[in-house]
Amino acid sequence: MVNHYITSALTVCLLAPTLLFAQTPAASALDDTLQLNEVVVRGYATNRRLLETPASIGLLTRRDLNQRFGTPTLVPAMNTLPGVRADERSPGSYRLAIRGSAIRSPFGVRNVKTYWNELPLTDAGGNTPLNALDIRALGRIEVIKGPSGSLYGAGTGGTILFSGLGVPAGKTNVEVSALGGSYGLYGNGIAVQTGKNNSAIALNYNHVQADGYRDNSAMVRDNLSLTGSFTVSPKRTISVLGLYSDLHYRTPGGLTEAQYRANPRASRPATATLPSSAAQQAGIYQKVGYLGLSHEYKWNDRIQNTTVLYTSTTDFANPFITNYEKRTDQGIGGRTVTQIRLPNGPLPTTFTVGAELLRNFTVVRNFGNRGGVADTIQTDEELTARQTTIFAQAEVELPARFRLTAGLSQNDVQYDFVRFPVRSAGALPAVTLPRNFSPVWLPRVALLRTFGPNLAAFASISTGYSAPSSQEVRPSAGGFNTSLNPERGTNYEAGLRGSIGRLRFDVAAYQFYLRQTIVRRSDAAGAEYFVNGGRTDQRGLEAQLSYDIVSTATNTENPALFSLLRVWHSMSLINYRFRDYQQGTTDLSDNRVPGVAPTTLVTGLDAETRVGLYAHVTFQFLNEFPLTDANTVMSDPTRLVQATLGYRHALGQHWLVDIYASGDNLLDQTYSLGYDINAVGNRFYNAAPARNGIAGVRLSVKW
Repeated sequence: MVNHYITSALTVCLLAPTLLFAQTPAASALDDTLQLNEVVVRGYATNRRLLETPASIGLLTRRDLNQRFGTPTLVPAMNTLPGVRADERSPGSYRLAIRGSAIRSPFGVRNVKTYWNELPLTDAGGNTPLNALDIRALGRIEVIKGPSGSLYGAGTGGTILFSGLGVPAGKTNVEVSALGGSYGLYGNGIAVQTGKNNSAIALNYNHVQADGYRDNSAMVRDNLSLTGSFTVSPKRTISVLGLYSDLHYRTPGGLTEAQYRANPRASRPATATLPSSAAQQAGIYQKVGYLGLSHEYKWNDRIQNTTVLYTSTTDFANPFITNYEKRTDQGIGGRTVTQIRLPNGPLPTTFTVGAELLRNFTVVRNFGNRGGVADTIQTDEELTARQTTIFAQAEVELPARFRLTAGLSQNDVQYDFVRFPVRSAGALPAVTLPRNFSPVWLPRVALLRTFGPNLAAFASISTGYSAPSSQEVRPSAGGFNTSLNPERGTNYEAGLRGSIGRLRFDVAAYQFYLRQTIVRRSDAAGAEYFVNGGRTDQRGLEAQLSYDIVSTATNTENPALFSLLRVWHSMSLINYRFRDYQQGTTDLSDNRVPGVAPTTLVTGLDAETRVGLYAHVTFQFLNEFPLTDANTVMSDPTRLVQATLGYRHALGQHWLVDIYASGDNLLDQTYSLGYDINAVGNRFYNAAPARNGIAGVRLSVKW
């Protein structure tokens, strides 16, 4: 059955490529021109052209991140990729799912591994502070969709690889920027990059603040990042990454449908038993520091090693409606990767071997919340998380333009939990509770064949494993869940990508069988906890398409017209269903998995002229999807139009000015950019801003 599914999908891709297409990341006046047969990706350590990579990889360039949308957030750019869904229920509160649902993430980012080059950003507890990054300091994002544990460790969703802004070789560039918009939005930033004397250094500072569309949703964030790369010798390169983020945002809380329809700007009101979100000053205070060092050494043209070490610290506070959580977290870890290339044998092969070790120590205390002030201590707990991964991969070039990739990793996740008595009278002594999951082997096999320079097809089988995150074994209400089991799954996938003239396409079909699916529950006070929800069958079809009506390569005769005029489209069609899922006496088997739209369509137009004017228009549609495991409540369809108009112009040989204006939700729809799944009291809704605008300016000088 599975083989028939994959064979049929691949046959459809081969016979009807004009039906399902893909937008290759666009060329940008901010970047070098990117064509499908030129783009090099780092996913699975191949460092090959995207066309030659046997995996589903989405790519966002600087245009996608910093030009298409004026708002300084990752959310709209991420949502242009099929299979990826990002939410922002209030400014600064991110949630991200790759080929999955939001049932595991009431807040934050889980079940996804992230790296800045080879430096792990996801901690040993499986959590990623995505809101600690500022999009204005990013130059490129690769999103590997589906299980990638054969090289990157635990996680059934996927892997994200971040890169900073490019540094001009032999020059120094300084850019200052400012922006302002609706609902009190304001921001500024400065970026300094210099690429001289065998070094490349980039320093970025960015500030953003907003009053928020809803009551009790104000936000302020400051980000500082430093990246440096130093060529010590022809064989040795040392790099450094430093990040610091200071973020505070209020959390307005979910509304019932009646409250949402009556006043979408309201925060969660008080009930007969609980105070309101505003009265308790519900919000997040988060300070994140990160320092990483990377050492790359090339023994010769065939062997090289990259070893990284990092340390991180997080200071976190969350005044909630029912309690006040304070948490400090210290992380340390490293990763080493060695590549051995054997290009001259009968079957040219590249071997990749390595290991990753992560450790986090967390101290968590819960207090009563008296109007936003921590009151009497309720719990005093410590949690230690350890994650170890060893991996090996071989990439073999076979006859007849085939390429085989085979990888295998072993993953080991362990937790130690201690609860200390907070009252001496009759208290029991503190006891360490271990939760050790059996080490798991994760194989992956992929086969790719190229058909000339502009067409390739691939098929892969991979296994996924995701242990419960530290926020799931120890949820916000406190305690330690010793019965929660890891997710396990197998993914079958086939894809086709290529180009025909000005047309570029990328199609992938997959079927993912997931066991012990982790789902979210809420208690009467709204605090989350997690259980295993049986099996899920996850089938999906993803496609991207772009067509260059005009591009720099095709418009050399008339320099006064467009340098780029491109239409693009992305599509996700999915069918995620529960299997063998019993909730009490109710059988939920064959119900749709909540939080995932069966159909997502995103269409855009990119236009750039030689005189400096540019425009981007994006339309996004999501059809309705269930908000509960029982499928008794459905979301509203989403229709979202966003647009940016700008003018970029060189002032002499050294100066460049970029002025832009953007509009969001131009159809003025009442919609929720992130629902609370399985919410108690039917408080599912978190209204996104109504029609709003933003304007900004960037001024840079290069010498």
